[in-house]
Amino acid sequence: MNIRINAIALIKRPVTMLFSFVYLMPLYFLNSLICAGQVRLVASDNPLHSRLDSLVDRYVQRYFQDKRAVGLSIALVQNGKPHFYNYGETKAGNGQRPDENTIYEIGSTTKSFTGIILAQAVLDKKINLEDDIRKYLKGAYPNLNYKGTPIRIKDLSNHTSRITRIFPNMWERPTYDSLNPLSNYSRTLLYEGLHHMKMDTLPGKIYAYSNMAVALLGTILEDVYRQDYFSLVSKNILKPYQMRDTRINIGSLPSGRIAWPHNEQRKSVPLWDLGEVPAMGALRSTTADLVNYIKANNAEANRAIKLSHQRTFGSDQEGMGLNWFIHSGANGYRILEHGGGTGGSRSSLDCFPQLSAGLVILTNSLANRNDLEKDLVGILAEQPKASEK
Repeated sequence: MNIRINAIALIKRPVTMLFSFVYLMPLYFLNSLICAGQVRLVASDNPLHSRLDSLVDRYVQRYFQDKRAVGLSIALVQNGKPHFYNYGETKAGNGQRPDENTIYEIGSTTKSFTGIILAQAVLDKKINLEDDIRKYLKGAYPNLNYKGTPIRIKDLSNHTSRITRIFPNMWERPTYDSLNPLSNYSRTLLYEGLHHMKMDTLPGKIYAYSNMAVALLGTILEDVYRQDYFSLVSKNILKPYQMRDTRINIGSLPSGRIAWPHNEQRKSVPLWDLGEVPAMGALRSTTADLVNYIKANNAEANRAIKLSHQRTFGSDQEGMGLNWFIHSGANGYRILEHGGGTGGSRSSLDCFPQLSAGLVILTNSLANRNDLEKDLVGILAEQPKASEK
């Protein structure tokens, strides 16, 4: 739509001059800003019919002031009802707006799925959260303890294991590709890195985020079930909660279904391939699917989901469950959340069980979504608890 306005041409009679001046000057100035490149026109399906629509649009327009932004899909769940909003493009310059079925990389948001699979393994008596992780590893790992205290399974899921965030052999190998850093990173390399790691303090005491710890947890889960990671996720989460578009392999999909990732210059970059270490961040998903995921978590729809929400470190104000971050909001509401990032995509997922509410933000750029997430959380926090209605 062309919104450049010629105000003078619209003022045809003197009696309408004042009316035209008052109502057209904002458009005139907007036209000037667009011509000066200070305002970006962003395609959107936001109908702007309700207060919620207007608030979301206001916050999203701020987000798009970041020149790195390309595409954005949002789902807000209020009182169990989803609202979907989509902005921008699936690939810079292609003119195709995303929708609730567009597939994005979700990166480390995958880890929350891993936490639920771990909880299921506990319920199936295949794993005990207090077990020394070496019980599940082949070969000797005398280095995986500190002064006699071993790393436990639960330490892998709450980031207190002291396992290095990323092992150096990821980038030191000859096949390392900075645009696809975990491509061809194998189980063998993961275990090799584990052998060379040195413990620096007691596990279970200090939070320090570790991709390698969750990658290792994923291989342990695959081994105890003798199934690959995606099969476990599909059986326990995707199929029961009708998340048909959440997957790892998207090679068979048409290009138009995918939100292609972008770098700092808004140039398209490769999707990440986490082949043999998928548990740390390999899933791709849609806002439509992740709304179902929010609802299942809010309702604690099965025993494994409920167990994954139990705190294993920290406090109720700031703590960790099984790969879930646990917070207490300003109004005392419990928030379960996880975010993610790859080379050119970002994701945020927040669940408010007491409000039957939640949000998903999926982007295909490196634009900073943190303020947008805070603004959207603020909208949800305005709701009364179910017990207060």
